Amino acid sequence: MRKTIMKTFFDRLTIRVIPFIARQIIRLLSLTMKIDFVSYDRVWSMWRDGKNVILAFWHGRLLLMPLIYKGRGISVLVSQHRDGELVARTMKGVGIDSVRGSTTRGWLGGVKRLLRAVKDGRDIAITPDGPKGPRFKAQTGIINIAKATGLPIIPMTFGASKKKTFGSWDAFIIPYPFARGVFMCGEPIIVPEDSTDEGLEEKRVLLENILNELTEKADNYFA
Repeated sequence: MRKTIMKTFFDRLTIRVIPFIARQIIRLLSLTMKIDFVSYDRVWSMWRDGKNVILAFWHGRLLLMPLIYKGRGISVLVSQHRDGELVARTMKGVGIDSVRGSTTRGWLGGVKRLLRAVKDGRDIAITPDGPKGPRFKAQTGIINIAKATGLPIIPMTFGASKKKTFGSWDAFIIPYPFARGVFMCGEPIIVPEDSTDEGLEEKRVLLENILNELTEKADNYFA
């Protein structure tokens, strides 16, 4: 009983403390890093024109993604697992809404809420390799959502000159303060509503390849 009580206490403490620390890290990095933006003119123009998009980036690169957003409002798909709760609370603290669901738990409910967000005029963001991997392997969910909504998928990534790479499944990165950073954006991917299963798979592979190419370039940008 005592072990259960202590575990519950530390779980609740973690849920409160980690998102607070993460938000402070985001703010610190935003103030101390010099960041380059590569090939973002097109998506910024889309946002200025009031157009909605689906943002796609690998799970391990999500920490600083709030810094790139310039639209009218966005909902991010996060898992119903404990790590998803940490992400949701962190995002809420920087003004970004979260939709709970994943490719393994609550996916149908999450998709319905994402579609509702799109109907309300919001952008949506998805980590195609989340919530548990495999790392750098795109799953089909985001392609089906793009087909259903007609919104373009905008692949993007982030890299830093000096960073800590964790041994987690997603190789999560946290840049060091005063490091240099780079956001890279790829060309929009359109998924036609009449796409066949074969066509959907081609788009999935295309997204995966673009994200991996962008990530490799970002990681070597300061070499």
